[in-house]
Amino acid sequence: MTVLTSVVAPPVPNPVDLLFHTAGRLASHAEAVPAVGVVLHLTGDTPDLTRLRERVARRLHRLPCLTHVLTTDDGPPRWTPRAPDLAEHVTERRVPPGPGRLDDTVRELLHRPLPTATPAWRLVVLSGHTTGGYCLALIAHHEVQDAANLVTVVEILLGRDDDTPATAVAALDGGPVAEPEPWRLLDAAAFIWRNTRPHGLWNDPARPLSGRRHVLWREVPTALLRDTGRAYGATANDVHLAALAHAVGDWAAAHRPDARLDPLPVMLPVNLRTPAETGLPGNRFFLARLDLPGGPMTPARRLSRTVPATAPLKAAAYRRALHRMTAQEPLAYGQLIAASAAPDRLTAVCSSFRIGGRLSHEGDPVDRVVPVICCPDGFPLTAALFLYGETSTVSFQLDRSLPGAEEIPGLWRRAVDDMATCAPETVPGGTP
Repeated sequence: MTVLTSVVAPPVPNPVDLLFHTAGRLASHAEAVPAVGVVLHLTGDTPDLTRLRERVARRLHRLPCLTHVLTTDDGPPRWTPRAPDLAEHVTERRVPPGPGRLDDTVRELLHRPLPTATPAWRLVVLSGHTTGGYCLALIAHHEVQDAANLVTVVEILLGRDDDTPATAVAALDGGPVAEPEPWRLLDAAAFIWRNTRPHGLWNDPARPLSGRRHVLWREVPTALLRDTGRAYGATANDVHLAALAHAVGDWAAAHRPDARLDPLPVMLPVNLRTPAETGLPGNRFFLARLDLPGGPMTPARRLSRTVPATAPLKAAAYRRALHRMTAQEPLAYGQLIAASAAPDRLTAVCSSFRIGGRLSHEGDPVDRVVPVICCPDGFPLTAALFLYGETSTVSFQLDRSLPGAEEIPGLWRRAVDDMATCAPETVPGGTP
């Protein structure tokens, strides 16, 4: 089934889109290709594939990100409209029975080449792994989709047939973005430049990263993250960041003592998408770097020290200044991206996304939303948290050259539990 593309004309690709485009073409291994996704776990009978394709076709006019490709030949980089062939893009797959086979299937889908001549995404119905349930797995190339927009895509594809807006909250409100005061622009630029200085932590020629990946997941009660954050005057994202920093510190103590630094550099995507940019192709974030407290300390102490470190990124004025630079200062934006992407500056990436409301497909409730993050060449590890319903999930990708790296997800969860146990007030759900 071939459908017409959207008539919306997207803006030109930005430096982050081009960075992911190049990373995909030059990836050292299929596991380092920057593909991202989301796996929805639903209760109900496996949907009819023809009806699902028809449903997707009715909604594509609202999603230019699914109807365009990034082209760099024959002129400047641009978004070119291409009609997706839904017989190729919307498929089904039986999952062999047995523990871990669903995760193995998702890993295989993640590393399977995406379409190149047509839009780079795929929606796959997964069934057979459980009774009375199925999954919908959406995988896309990061050059066309950032993880925040994947949530909007899922909401629109599975939503009502009318043009009811998606419930995903954009980073900036729907009105005109206020022009930042000049001193705020200078302050934001100075903060960014300070945090692009080289550290050389992960690009040691004697211990090169491999481009091969462990792809792992860890579940956690959503209330545990939220209540723990509230007890410390923090957010769930602060808990996630602090737990990752603590997990990396514990891992480094055993395997890489030189990486157990104070501070520990971590990169954090700052969402800059506005409602007007919903569904457009490309990336709308800035990959900011924070120096989080490293070295030996308790998880509770690390969380308390993480809160002031993340405060600048939470300020609306900072996001407005970033939006101004990315939208109106392409030369400066490109220079910032190039500086951040230098091999001696790349480090762990930690992100989180909140999904408001409950998702469903033709009456079948979505019980869990599982992210699938990418880890391009040059990055040692990535960790993305999706907050949804009662059970939230973190997706980890870890370079296989790091000895014992597969221990980090378990260390992350243990740090969260320790923070809850030592919280200033009681947090239900923590490990005694």
